[in-house]
Amino acid sequence: MSNHQATAQPSKLLQKIIILAVVAVLAAIGGISFRNQRLFKETVVSSDALTETRWLSDYLPSLKGTYSDTPIFVYDSGVEGGSVLYMGGTHPYEPACSLSAFIMMENIKVEKGRVFIIPQASYSATTSGILGNAYPVSFDIKTDWGKSTFKIGDRVTNPLDQWPDSFTYIHYPSGQSQAYQDLRNLNRCYPGRPDGTLTERVAFAVMELIRSEKIDMSIDAHEASLMYPVVGTYVAHDRAMDIAMMAAMDLSATTFDMKIEQSPGSLKGFTHREWGDYSDTLAVLMETPEPFIDRIVGPLTEDLMTEGKDLFLSFAGDKGLTFVPYSLETGWPMRTRVGRHLSGAAKVVEYMGMFFPEKQVIATWPSYKELQELDCGHFLHDPATADPDLVFKI
Repeated sequence: MSNHQATAQPSKLLQKIIILAVVAVLAAIGGISFRNQRLFKETVVSSDALTETRWLSDYLPSLKGTYSDTPIFVYDSGVEGGSVLYMGGTHPYEPACSLSAFIMMENIKVEKGRVFIIPQASYSATTSGILGNAYPVSFDIKTDWGKSTFKIGDRVTNPLDQWPDSFTYIHYPSGQSQAYQDLRNLNRCYPGRPDGTLTERVAFAVMELIRSEKIDMSIDAHEASLMYPVVGTYVAHDRAMDIAMMAAMDLSATTFDMKIEQSPGSLKGFTHREWGDYSDTLAVLMETPEPFIDRIVGPLTEDLMTEGKDLFLSFAGDKGLTFVPYSLETGWPMRTRVGRHLSGAAKVVEYMGMFFPEKQVIATWPSYKELQELDCGHFLHDPATADPDLVFKI
């Protein structure tokens, strides 16, 4: 063996050791990030109208102890009337939905009937981000007392909780074939089944809540890309169409443009279809515009999530390629999206009481106009000074 060969071998060995060390460090950093996302809890302060806290596992015990069990906050006026379910977090990468639920529960007052709030319907999906998308795992909301941090999750159940995916997802009970990843998409798995996958069991438990509590109106909050036709829209089950139509007309005339679509009978697994088909509830889904999930935007930053301003999307808006107006000057900030959800929900609840006086629910929470004027942080309360019994880490 030559001297050159003898010195080359230790050098190559050292290179391999260095590479392995770098890989180990990167894996450790990545592992810490995944662990932090998995375990992070959002802090919310309920209004003193809270009467009871339940869990989804109360309606399907097999969910207890899983990452898909999630809290349900109940606000009962004690005055006979109707009942409403407001649900955020079906798709946690649409975080204005959960934030609207948090702001609702932090400020709600109920004078008649009952309101049920599920802020994070697909809790497992909050514990991971969309792999490969390089987007921030959280965003901050500035408040009068500091800042509050909220997660940006995934669209589907964390694969750590449900895996592997089948090649084709066959929806139960329709038998309709869907994309394989929709087996972990909560809004493709209704009405669910008690012995199905984890996501199907979550769907079944939500249906059990609606049926057993005799929920009169169920509202599912979502966000959509601006280049998706059904954006800025109520999507309503057949029996809720008149209510949603009147609410959309009212909002469009007084507050902001709102469209209306009837739930297609051919699309299976969605809340706006299956909630109404498998219970007596009046089912409504709401979509607000979220630039963050448009395919053509630039860097997926926290600012894009909170302010909704993107140069590339403005080019599409200028060409009339978006289904709601878009300008770089205004964007679609979080306060606008959250406010649309809160006033959109209030309006359909108001019209339910007009159409069905026996189902009337009288409840108040911050409105679109208040959110536009004061922003989201104004309506979040300081957990350090709140009643400890009303502070929840979710």
